[in-house]
Amino acid sequence: MKLLTAIKRHQTCINKASLLIIAIISCFFIFDFPAAANSIESFSRLGVEIPNPPSLNARSAILIDAATGTVLFEKEADIRLPPASLTKLVTLHIVMEEIKSGRLSPDEIVEIDPQDCSPSIPYGSSLMYLQPGMKVSVKDLMLGAAVVSGNDAAYSLARRIAGSNEEFAEMMNKEVKAMGFQSLCFVEPSGLSEFNLVTARDFAFFCKKYIELHPKALKELHSVHSIQFPRPEHATSQYRPNGIVLQYNRNPLIFSYEGADGLKTGYIIEVGYNMAATAMRNGNRYIAVLLGGSSTPYADGAALRTKDTKALFDWAFANFATARPGYIMPKPLRVWFGKSIWIDPEPEGEAAATVPVVYKDRVTARIETVKGIKAPVYKGQKLGEIVYEIDGTKINSVNLVSGQDIPRGNLFRTLLDSIQYFFAYIFGKL
Repeated sequence: MKLLTAIKRHQTCINKASLLIIAIISCFFIFDFPAAANSIESFSRLGVEIPNPPSLNARSAILIDAATGTVLFEKEADIRLPPASLTKLVTLHIVMEEIKSGRLSPDEIVEIDPQDCSPSIPYGSSLMYLQPGMKVSVKDLMLGAAVVSGNDAAYSLARRIAGSNEEFAEMMNKEVKAMGFQSLCFVEPSGLSEFNLVTARDFAFFCKKYIELHPKALKELHSVHSIQFPRPEHATSQYRPNGIVLQYNRNPLIFSYEGADGLKTGYIIEVGYNMAATAMRNGNRYIAVLLGGSSTPYADGAALRTKDTKALFDWAFANFATARPGYIMPKPLRVWFGKSIWIDPEPEGEAAATVPVVYKDRVTARIETVKGIKAPVYKGQKLGEIVYEIDGTKINSVNLVSGQDIPRGNLFRTLLDSIQYFFAYIFGKL
């Protein structure tokens, strides 16, 4: 019996090691295809001179408009670097998707495994100070990961959902690839490993999607100033909390920068100081990702990271704005030869345009639609666009797409539409 138990343990270790090796290899051999996005180059046609952006300490950085995806600034945005604790945003995304699916509840109580506590986790790393045998709610673990960047919280969430860090990393990789972020690759859920890899560009657009998918996360997780943990109900036979313990958010921006409400800081020695931040003022929200900040003889890396991020946001708020001019949506569009004959186009993403702040009130919008739409029509298929202009110069567009699939109709519909389509073509209606 002891021999069989030893063999099983040996096989489990081999399986976990195999998963880790595969994940590490995949992180180094997945090619990066940067996401297409609008940029501020089109503003030169308007004769607008934008002041130079600030000089940054970070090795890689990007700044985007969270509404439109317009890239306002980038510095070596496509080099792959370890994200450190920014990794926890992907972990939290998967947790929230599990909650949406009904497979997990924020109120579920998780018993903490000794493997997910110090000293199993490296001494000196970020912790929410879980203890073996503690019974902690999923919501508390989420706050522990988001507010105090607890590696133990990330491990406990991963174990509850997938059974192990290695299996959870497989879920992370599958999810980010399905979202279109080819450069993101993970081997564990906390960010401790230097073999987790991202680019600033892809991670900024992941943050954009994260905010869109989980609009309550900024208020309920990332801008929470502090958590009280552990509390009396977290006592175990081996551990009893001593008084009130307050742990504060590790993101200094939410305390010191107007409009800042997320997302995460990160640090490991292999990359330096990282930041994924967002701030909103007067309806304008920007996302900044900075990777690879270092200390200097004059300032430590954490202070420089904060200074750089504030400088980027100051520059963005001073020079740009998100315009949302009104427009009239078209009537339902005719679909030929379909099971349904009408379709309502809808904007693909937020209907907005990023412009120099001096032009915000001069932006107009008009609608262009496709004629002669034939079934089958697929969800997400382009049916037109919202065109944004300043004094007749096109500055941006947002696709109008189908929100549903429309299959081909039956024989009667095909015959009837064939006749109508013929006369519509003859009389120039298509």
